Amino acid sequence: MGDIFYVNFNSSIGHEQRNSRPAIVLSHDLIFQTSRIAILAPISTTKRNYPAYYELQETDQIKGKVLLDQTKALDLYHRQVSRENFIERAKPNEFKRLIHRYKLLFDLVDDYQ
Repeated sequence: MGDIFYVNFNSSIGHEQRNSRPAIVLSHDLIFQTSRIAILAPISTTKRNYPAYYELQETDQIKGKVLLDQTKALDLYHRQVSRENFIERAKPNEFKRLIHRYKLLFDLVDDYQ
């Protein structure tokens, strides 16, 4: 959780992020250990502000916005993501804020209930 890697997002369509770019792992390590699948969100240097974008503020090497509306479950083994692709780990407090924002995407609003 919170690891940032370079990941190849090719085979994307439309407005989805593509090519090799930094991405942050949102899912618990247990998910990856049992299935080699991880839920990731791409990181972009977009200037656009959008409620589903979380701007990283405490990372040392990667600057940009986590695109929480473009999360994907990916098989990191078959995408050949390894420790060599590792960039850094998000600081715990920032990761908590990021996950809080991500959870808000799934909250039901009163009008929908």
